[in-house]
Amino acid sequence: MKKILFVEDNEMLLELYSLMLDRDRDRWQTALAPDGATALKLLQQTTFDVVATDMQMPGMNGVELLTEVRQRHPQTSRIIISGFTDQADAANSLHCTHQFIPKPFNVQALRAALDRLGSLDAFLQDEKLRRLAGKMRALPSFPTLYLDIMREIESPTSSLQGVAAVVAKDPGLTAKIFQLANSGALGRAERLSDPAEAVQRLGLSTVRALALSAQVYGSFAPGRLPGFSAETLWAHLMNCGELARAILRHERAGVAAADDAFTAGLLHDMGKLMLADSLPNEFARALALAEEEQMPLPDAEMAVFGATHAGLAAYLLGLWGLPAAIVEAVAFHHTPEKSEVKEFSVLTAVHVANALADESRRHPVNLDYLAEIGVADRWDGWRALAAEPSAEPTA
Repeated sequence: MKKILFVEDNEMLLELYSLMLDRDRDRWQTALAPDGATALKLLQQTTFDVVATDMQMPGMNGVELLTEVRQRHPQTSRIIISGFTDQADAANSLHCTHQFIPKPFNVQALRAALDRLGSLDAFLQDEKLRRLAGKMRALPSFPTLYLDIMREIESPTSSLQGVAAVVAKDPGLTAKIFQLANSGALGRAERLSDPAEAVQRLGLSTVRALALSAQVYGSFAPGRLPGFSAETLWAHLMNCGELARAILRHERAGVAAADDAFTAGLLHDMGKLMLADSLPNEFARALALAEEEQMPLPDAEMAVFGATHAGLAAYLLGLWGLPAAIVEAVAFHHTPEKSEVKEFSVLTAVHVANALADESRRHPVNLDYLAEIGVADRWDGWRALAAEPSAEPTA
């Protein structure tokens, strides 16, 4: 049995959360707190698997509370349940929360979030995966540039020029933004040289995702693994991210879900960069084994490392505290059937996009999984979507 602590200053909602999980009392033991100070006292007395808190509360808001929880109890999963829908506010909580659930929500949404966190926790605690992560030369830290961008976006005097000035602090990120903004996929003939115009053309959601990926990409030392092309990988990541976002938009999902799909698509193979950088000889053996035996790379990685690049990337993103939907999509993009959440999601879009963007055809889509979650009839439509010219990203 796992323990969850709900923190909410509205007494009626607090009791409602407890009643919502009453059917699952063999799985979840609930505790209630009316404010952040009370919650921290309870956390001193007992260990909780999950803390779910409202955003706006007197004395200590949800971000402040979960920041404290992350520092004092890093193994506790953190959820914000809030009525605010502003994307900047939601993104500002990335450093301290695993899941954001907007109000109003139903019990199915809460249960899905808890199931997602449960399956991720079991996956990321795998001892072989943790040992592999421990062999990295250094795990990239959460990009401070991302937080700088978010602070600029939230500023009362925010402007595209201000965001561009923050981006310009990182030459690698600036180069990637110009590369994407000037790519033929955007359907424009003129080439941009003004950072503000490039930010405007791509949109803030794309720039945010690029800032998250730049930390891992920038840590890769070219040439450590002969024959491994970081640029080729980057092209695949961009293709996958754009297609995953297009699938969510095609299914009329919300803006936040579509942005999460793009971010997850952009990050899903970052574990390959980490392996090529820290363990080039072993990763070369895995690549050779996959080629010689004509097997999927994750199977070859399991034979060599006991874990996969997908797991390694998810482990890093879990340490960063990214939303569970993004971490889940990265962790299970080859094996979506392992997720406890059996519905169309960001994971579904990234799994499908990765299969459609995979030129080697060694990572086919799992049609049984699509049938299990009731979307097998969408497959042909998504294939047609992938064949269409890329649309220009929007903010």
